[in-house]
Amino acid sequence: MAKEISLSDKVDRPRVPLLLAVKVGNLTFVSSTTPFSNDYQVAKGDFPAQMRQTMENMKAILEESVSSLDKVVKVNVILTRTTDFQAMNEIYRTYFKEGHYPAQTTIEAKLASKEFLLEIECVAEV
Repeated sequence: MAKEISLSDKVDRPRVPLLLAVKVGNLTFVSSTTPFSNDYQVAKGDFPAQMRQTMENMKAILEESVSSLDKVVKVNVILTRTTDFQAMNEIYRTYFKEGHYPAQTTIEAKLASKEFLLEIECVAEV
């Protein structure tokens, strides 16, 4: 199967050696998406602001990859603070249809930027 690269003008391209998303067959693999706004600035505000920006970035990447949040089958959420778990889930559920949530794993870890409170990666059908 051929590998297709997905880029989006709605999301800043990473400054590190990775792609926003890669399509193989009928799946799109989205790299860890961060709370960057479209000018390489971290979303201002608290955790909810960063969570919403990250989800909007992931949504834009998926749309560019001819997919959508409705087609997401697996999500990995990385939080820097487990105390944000409840807030993450409250916002997360607003992006998916009730009862049709993807499989999810959530872990706590340090991230590349001290400003990031989270990163999210996913796999979606095309």
